[in-house]
Amino acid sequence: MARMTDKKNTDGSDSGIDRRTFLKTSAGAAAAAGVGSAGMAATQEASAQSDTEEGWTASGSCWDCHQLCGQRVKIQDGKATELKGVDGHPRGSAGEGRDGTLCSKGHAQIEKAYDPYRIKEPHVRKNGELKKVSWDEALQEAADLFREFKDEHGPEKLMLMHGYDTDDMWTKLLMNIYGSPNKVGHTTICHGPWSDTWAWMGGVGRPWGDNKNAEYIINWGRNEMESFNGQWQPKGILDAKEKNDATLVTIDPRYTKTAQHSDTWIPIEPRADGALALAMGNVIIEEGLYDEEFVDNWTYGFEEYRQAVADKTPEWAEDETGVDAETIRKTAIGFAEAAPNCHISIWTGITNAGNGHKTAQNIHALNGLVGNLDRPGGHRFFKATVDLADPYGEAGVEFPANHEDVPQVLSDYEEYPFHHVRGLSYTVLPEAVQNGDATGLFAYWANPLKNSATQEWFDALDELDMIVAIDAYWNGMTRRADVVLPESSQLEKPMFGAGGPGSYSQRGWVTGSKAAIEPQWNTKPGFDILKGLSQKMGYGNYVPWDSKEEKINDALSGMGLTLDELDEKSFVFGDEYGYESWKDGGFNTATGKFEFVLDNVEAYVKAAEQAGVSTAPEYIPAGEFGQMPDDEYPLEFTDTFVEQISRGGDQTLDHSKELLAERWGLEHKDYRGNYLLINPEDADPRGIEDGNMVTVESPAGSISLMAHVTEGIKPGYVTTSWGWGEGSITPDEEGGNSMMLHSADQIEPVIGMADRHIKVEVTNGGEQ
Repeated sequence: MARMTDKKNTDGSDSGIDRRTFLKTSAGAAAAAGVGSAGMAATQEASAQSDTEEGWTASGSCWDCHQLCGQRVKIQDGKATELKGVDGHPRGSAGEGRDGTLCSKGHAQIEKAYDPYRIKEPHVRKNGELKKVSWDEALQEAADLFREFKDEHGPEKLMLMHGYDTDDMWTKLLMNIYGSPNKVGHTTICHGPWSDTWAWMGGVGRPWGDNKNAEYIINWGRNEMESFNGQWQPKGILDAKEKNDATLVTIDPRYTKTAQHSDTWIPIEPRADGALALAMGNVIIEEGLYDEEFVDNWTYGFEEYRQAVADKTPEWAEDETGVDAETIRKTAIGFAEAAPNCHISIWTGITNAGNGHKTAQNIHALNGLVGNLDRPGGHRFFKATVDLADPYGEAGVEFPANHEDVPQVLSDYEEYPFHHVRGLSYTVLPEAVQNGDATGLFAYWANPLKNSATQEWFDALDELDMIVAIDAYWNGMTRRADVVLPESSQLEKPMFGAGGPGSYSQRGWVTGSKAAIEPQWNTKPGFDILKGLSQKMGYGNYVPWDSKEEKINDALSGMGLTLDELDEKSFVFGDEYGYESWKDGGFNTATGKFEFVLDNVEAYVKAAEQAGVSTAPEYIPAGEFGQMPDDEYPLEFTDTFVEQISRGGDQTLDHSKELLAERWGLEHKDYRGNYLLINPEDADPRGIEDGNMVTVESPAGSISLMAHVTEGIKPGYVTTSWGWGEGSITPDEEGGNSMMLHSADQIEPVIGMADRHIKVEVTNGGEQ
């Protein structure tokens, strides 16, 4: 389909530019509170915090990193002017009687609500260029495109891609009714090797650490003081250190904020974590420190695990990891002696590698070995324990399952080497587009250009016959869309969610709020967009509510609550529940036990056989799946999250970028992008000084970044934060898109994870 990529002025006016010019110029311009301590007490039933200070008239729930930290909003003359946390909130505080706070991303919501770079009007592509239109015209055009696409291609060739969407109706409309089976989430660009592997082993994919009750915490490839799932996580760590005299160990090639708070920092060689985990298991078994009662009665495959670690001594691991044998022994013994009040926190630092699934298996085996699962201070099996009703059932809506009956065209991309055990992999989809097996895209708060294989994704987006996008910002994907539907920010719409993970280890909760301010410009909340689209597609009877508030009220009816009541309280508790849930019904695995060996998981057995790996824990060296530095590209690169900037959603915000610059001591009026962290041993021979612009080059491409020369990263290893540069929302695409260095053949072979460890060279000088 002929499609031009458009450049917009910051006021949202049209300034048509053809796609080729855009690609040549790389134009894309259209576009702090910390961790708290003590505070006011919350009631046992709910926060019930009453704000009597003048102006604090609205509530809210922060969605900037998908965690719903509670907040209060000061409104003056109809505008949000200030935010603060909710005391005792399960996500935003350390628990009952503790201050609720927001991180810098949370406070950035006000700037985001009034950000001039947002998409302010619906747009439709006409004669190759995006033009502002009415909502009625945009929704009708989207509905017509979906109908035409289905008639020509069938629903099986439509990809449904989502990020931090705020309403599930799109899955009902485009999967259940329309019939597309191709849901693309962020499993294969975020947590897949961890969550899938841990679910196979212990029945729970993401058993968060019970931080505040722990006595020994290992942050392994994770920076929990800076990249967290709500304020409750770092606050829980600080509580554990203060109240329990807990030991905090950070295993990371970078000297992170978490490392700064740690008793021990272990700067391991990148991607050698699996070897360290096996050596720790060796020590724990040899020292007789494992939980024999738990292992004998509640685990499967222990003898195979024992054999797997038998020769993996600390001395062996020292050569693989760069960590001295004595540190390995000390860490293993300290962890085991604190059991079961201990846990290991991992995330993308482990998963974003070709050997990530095996590393995750080796690490989780340590949890089974010491028996810390669903025990105080260990890996908590959090539960929601709130009696929410199914809003669709309450409204008498029943959906078909049309997506189950369509041909699985993309099933060819589930085989090795592009295997993905659960869900479609971001990284293989450009090939499916080039082959004509995927020809349309619906993207809801999703921009594949920053997630993997950017160069291939640029080409793929230009080949698609249809793109319909719901988003708040212009970026390389929305500029290539045929219909752009602008969604309001989180302060402009109702928010609602229930959970277990949080600062209350034995109580579930529900949190929610009404919109704090009116939608800005001509934007709409996600519910309103999807309802309008459903009506234009002839599916209106499946969305019987007039507003999102009505839908939430139907869900809350199971608790005898309304959104008005929840908004006033911010959160309400569910029932209490205990620890050691596995004692009642076993683990949610084939054997009902924690499984060291994955030979009972059919999907994994097939994937392991194709990839040539064992079902038991084993060490997969870094180069076996993935790139290794060489003479031409002697450095290893990867990207990371930072606390100041959300997942590609805050890069237009001036204050957020100022905070990031201050984080590295690189305040610079002419540069507001991301920064390359490089050790002096690597910088000095290249003539690179702090604040220099540098070029980072891989076999796939190159980017320009400002260098931060620091001892806080291992020699031979460089890193930056992701979500910037080419194809991003950053004004003038400032900074560098780390995935411009990535190619589609860099993929983990079992889950289909994008392998973000890339061989590079860094040279002084780069475009600013």
